[in-house]
Amino acid sequence: MENSACATDVLVVGGGHAGIEAVLAASRVGCSVVLVTLSIGRIGEMSCNPAIGGIAKGTLVREIDALGGSMGVVADKTRLQFRMLNTRKGPAVWGPRVQSDAARYALEQREVLRAHGIRVVEDEAISLEGPTEEIIGVTCRRTGMIRCRAVVLAMGTFLGGRLFMGTERWRGGRTGDIASERLEADLRQRLFHVERFKTGTPPRIARGSIDEAALTVQESGSDDFCFAFGGSGCRGRSERFHQTSTNVGTRDAALRHISKSPLLTGMIGGKGPRYCPSFEDKVMRFPDRTSHNIYVEPMGFGSRLLYLNGLSTSLPREAQLEMVRSLPGFGNARISEFGYAVEYSSLHHSEISPSLRLRRGTNLFAAGQICGTSGYEEAAALGLLAGLNAARTVQGLERMHPDRMRSYLGVMVEDITSGGSTEPYRLFSSRAENRLHIRQDNAERRMLQVATEMGLLEGEKLETAEQRQTQADMARQAILSGSCGGVPARVLCRRPEVTAEQLLEVLPGLSGIERAILDSVILDERYEGYIHRGERRMEARRRAGDVSLAGIVSYLGVKELCWEAREALERVRPRTLAEAERVPGVRPSDVEGLLLHLASGRSTWNTGDGSSGSRA
Repeated sequence: MENSACATDVLVVGGGHAGIEAVLAASRVGCSVVLVTLSIGRIGEMSCNPAIGGIAKGTLVREIDALGGSMGVVADKTRLQFRMLNTRKGPAVWGPRVQSDAARYALEQREVLRAHGIRVVEDEAISLEGPTEEIIGVTCRRTGMIRCRAVVLAMGTFLGGRLFMGTERWRGGRTGDIASERLEADLRQRLFHVERFKTGTPPRIARGSIDEAALTVQESGSDDFCFAFGGSGCRGRSERFHQTSTNVGTRDAALRHISKSPLLTGMIGGKGPRYCPSFEDKVMRFPDRTSHNIYVEPMGFGSRLLYLNGLSTSLPREAQLEMVRSLPGFGNARISEFGYAVEYSSLHHSEISPSLRLRRGTNLFAAGQICGTSGYEEAAALGLLAGLNAARTVQGLERMHPDRMRSYLGVMVEDITSGGSTEPYRLFSSRAENRLHIRQDNAERRMLQVATEMGLLEGEKLETAEQRQTQADMARQAILSGSCGGVPARVLCRRPEVTAEQLLEVLPGLSGIERAILDSVILDERYEGYIHRGERRMEARRRAGDVSLAGIVSYLGVKELCWEAREALERVRPRTLAEAERVPGVRPSDVEGLLLHLASGRSTWNTGDGSSGSRA
């Protein structure tokens, strides 16, 4: 049965963070859209921790906002706490992060969809229709076939999802929801290369059952930051956040039940995220370490539930209760929802093009965890790009291909489509070789041209962005033409001890410039030399792709590499620098480390043209 009433330009499967940004982006550029989701009431749900942003991730959220997306706006409205992470380092790698009211976040996102007139179909998508080369629609279990001109797959952990807790195993994308099994079977039948990944979640605790006085208070940061550029202030409410840590009792409780861990018994075959491991992973990998930080986070304003960030686990219920009650202040804790692991399917990186179009199709796109990523922010950014490019395909326009030297979105897309990952991909500032330029403070200015060209900004949002760009141009001109005591102002900007207040006193042209914009322009000037140097190094790296690595006997001893890269390169043994760049786990900084190592003379090397030598 075909449902002609729902026929549309772009159809998006999945109502999570990727699906939301996908339908909004396609709608903003003029396409009709339909969102197919299992449950309207769970659109935008924060299935894991109730937080948005972080190191690199926070910059990605600001890029989403600069491209007209909704994540930053909704995070501002529903915030309970703000913190700027990584402030011990330079502002280029600061990471804004907010704790959100999870229930309000989902409600606000649904309101955004309603305000944009997005058609939502509450149903299960069970198959694609038409040849893989050109999909003509999606069949839903109750609704029938919905014709469309392009499809975005954004099913999150629902694609072939399996949940695990101890020896228990059941089907689902998260607790209380079914899995997209028939759609996964359809993708496999179409001979897509499908892999299995794993993630997990910690138990939720009844708030009234703990002693908060035994915990360390985690203070909030400044209240004047907004993810949304030009925001008039964040309207969120404040909550109390705390911190505690595990101890010997927590470790021993996990060890007593470790034989029932689905991770160790082989029930779960998918690889989990290295940088967000389950607690039983921590116990096995670091047996001598008894103290691990646990962040106690309310799920909402006045919520009766607390989220234990850092205690993700798939151990059985009795183990989880023992572990939780071993924590300071949790002696009488009641668990309202137990933690569990989720194993799900994703596509191999070779299936995905840099526009997020699947390579074997002309109008089939993917976004979020189906691309091998983890995290709300990564999913939302990919959703925006996939929705935009699906719409531009329908309109017969050139698709957007983000540049890794100009955005974290570009870094992520190139990483996941060129080299892929052996585990769920997480964005870090260390992955970006041009991180001094692609900062969170200048995301709006960096993305304005592409946002305008792609038609992603409209109305007041566009007007505000253009006004702020004008202010930035005025500030830059005042700095370029000004001086103090014969010293050019742009030279003063490069001195870390010089503040914006001091420049305001000596440069009248800066009067009236918004302080955040002025601070950002000053950073542009401060880092300009390093940025140009980085661009030259990137170009040199591209030219050095044929450099042979045959002279490196063991990567484990290359001190210029991080341990993850050493292990990955030792396992793969790439022949050239270009091959090394494509190895999952190798970051741009590691490629530079290889060049430094070769140049140091500690390895024999050759350029691939038959000549060889060493450098002292």
